Amino acid sequence: IKYARRDEAMDVFGNCIIVARGSAQCLNLNCALILFPICRHFLTRLRSVAAMRFLVPFDVMLEYHIYIGMAIAVFATTHVAAHICDIHRFAKADEDDIFALFDDKLGDEIPSSRAGRWGLMLSTRAGITGIIMVVCMVIAYPFTLKRREMFNTFWWTHHLLLIMLIAMCIHGTESLLEPYQSVYWVVFPFSLYILRRAQRETPACSRVDVLEANVLADDVVQLKLAKPASWERTVKAGMYGVINIPNVSKWEWHPFTLTSAPCEDFVEFHFRKVGDWTGSVYDFVNESATIEINPSKESEEHGEEGASMRSSKRGVPSSAASQLIVKLEGPIGASSQGFSDYPIVVLVGAGIGVTPMISVLKQLLATPGKMKRTFFYWTTRDPTNLELFTQLVDDIYESDQKNMIQLRHFLTSVKQDDRDLGSVLFHHATRAKHKRTNFDLLLGKHIHHQVEVGRPDWKEELEAVKVEAKELGHSDCGVFLCGPERMAEAIADVTFDLSRADPNFHFYFTKETF
Repeated sequence: IKYARRDEAMDVFGNCIIVARGSAQCLNLNCALILFPICRHFLTRLRSVAAMRFLVPFDVMLEYHIYIGMAIAVFATTHVAAHICDIHRFAKADEDDIFALFDDKLGDEIPSSRAGRWGLMLSTRAGITGIIMVVCMVIAYPFTLKRREMFNTFWWTHHLLLIMLIAMCIHGTESLLEPYQSVYWVVFPFSLYILRRAQRETPACSRVDVLEANVLADDVVQLKLAKPASWERTVKAGMYGVINIPNVSKWEWHPFTLTSAPCEDFVEFHFRKVGDWTGSVYDFVNESATIEINPSKESEEHGEEGASMRSSKRGVPSSAASQLIVKLEGPIGASSQGFSDYPIVVLVGAGIGVTPMISVLKQLLATPGKMKRTFFYWTTRDPTNLELFTQLVDDIYESDQKNMIQLRHFLTSVKQDDRDLGSVLFHHATRAKHKRTNFDLLLGKHIHHQVEVGRPDWKEELEAVKVEAKELGHSDCGVFLCGPERMAEAIADVTFDLSRADPNFHFYFTKETF
């Protein structure tokens, strides 16, 4: 608006300068904000404050990053279009009006031709950095639409936007129209981000020893690492770390949630082979693997079934494990670490999304804190997934004498149809068989917990949780999910409806989706 009152600016640029400067201020704000959602260590510190977990929507930080990026694209397009209009008017403006506005900042002589004046404006520091910023955005932005399909290309081109921010800091340093200010908007979040990025590339700060590397059922890789000294005082259950394995790729870092608990003296991750990088890690471990368990001996002790299951675990020999280089950044806060705020906790894991919930369960077994009852739901399509954490399940049944942790496992690849007599009879038969002998007909072996078939009815499940919580004298419950967005939406709707229907009880839902 102030440019509308500057006659010399209006004489040269007209109303275009008002649009250009207004969109520039919007860009300053959004370019400062866009970095905060990816300053993971800064957000981890905020998340460690209980009050902040209620005030700041940490679960949707990635969505904020995307929305702010969309706003930047809109304001950048507006800014560029307005400046094209500005240069067009500058090319035919009166020379005296130009000197009245710029004084001698553009030199002692102004070209008389329109092409010369275009060249003069584009050769300024603002013009050159402006072109650099436009090129970076034109290359990087299209690949944001193909993030899942072309992740590596997206990852590398996305770094061009850091160059864009650096160019933005230089963009106005000639102070052609007013003192430059972009650098003051961006310097703090940019420093938060770039210093951590630089630190993790330092081997002394990030390299850790590999204790175990195993290939498990259903193309799952298990990594057990020595716990860094800095993690002793900062790691909490449900957090995640960012892993780099130079044997596979020197530059790629990938986030994975912890399956180890803070009380354990190691850091453990489980992840499935689903992409190029995880596939390469799986192949590296598998090719170096040796059978850890002697099948014949296992058969004698536990039968053929036990031998088959245990011999499927393949691990890297100690000599090969020493050659496996792993760099680790973290620990970084995640939604599930707020479990300690509630006396009644619901943990929901879908498939390999169970990993942060395993970390939380281990911690609750060691130090329950204020927790009075935990309900753990694990949905999976593949029954072999249920074998990944059998030791933890056994530990729960052996140590949880007060029944504080209740386990519900659902095999979603099998549908429960109440209209099918055979399905109903089989359902009752499996329940009766398991109740008498702990033998699960679906899995074909003895297990402590009954595996349900089909998808959970979340309204029915959470209503039962509410009833039990009220019987224990509590009026709130924390619900934590790591799973697909569709499941998150379904559970969010149920928790909202149940909380609204009963003013004396409230569900607090947080999610981590993939």
